[in-house]
Amino acid sequence: MFAACLHAAVDNEFVHVIQAQVQPHAKGALHRHEFNRVIVALDAGELTTVHEDGRKETQHWKAGDVSWAPAAGMHTSENTGARPLRLVEVELKKPAPAGPAPRDPALDPVALDPRHNVLLFENPQVRVFRSWREPGGTEKMHRHAGSGRLSVLLTDADAEVRSPGGSVTPLHAAAGDVLWSGPVTHATKNTGSRRLEMIVIEVK
Repeated sequence: MFAACLHAAVDNEFVHVIQAQVQPHAKGALHRHEFNRVIVALDAGELTTVHEDGRKETQHWKAGDVSWAPAAGMHTSENTGARPLRLVEVELKKPAPAGPAPRDPALDPVALDPRHNVLLFENPQVRVFRSWREPGGTEKMHRHAGSGRLSVLLTDADAEVRSPGGSVTPLHAAAGDVLWSGPVTHATKNTGSRRLEMIVIEVK
């Protein structure tokens, strides 16, 4: 793992989520990743990976970047940038299902509002999109299908989450927080004074 401050944000039967803060020039011990991962960068920075066979790869991150990282063999990682780098690392514990859960186009957030929900990538294990809402904006009622979904907040969140039955739950969270739910139907209103932005990872 990284030579970093690590915090397990979510750990359940589907995902293991680590919030890591990697200090400049900190180099992790030799390790491997047994699971495929989704990585979200909360800061701009540079991370250099050296594989056991000597191959070297340098990733240049911008804040809000998202990457798919397949399971990997032994390697070390070092923050070769000048500033601390915060990363959210989502390990996918289960293989892809034999068939994905069906999506109702009338409730699919990406299909309903592609201007506010921009697909980044999709594969047999996950669908990942960037979602944002202007101050005072309200989503259309939608459903996250599959095993569950993670929201990685890129901004602070002051919001109300509405259910199909009409109940309203307040949401107050900070940029960098990671929120998990199982399959859910809801609509969120941004009650804050600033843009609300997140990365949504739907686990199939």
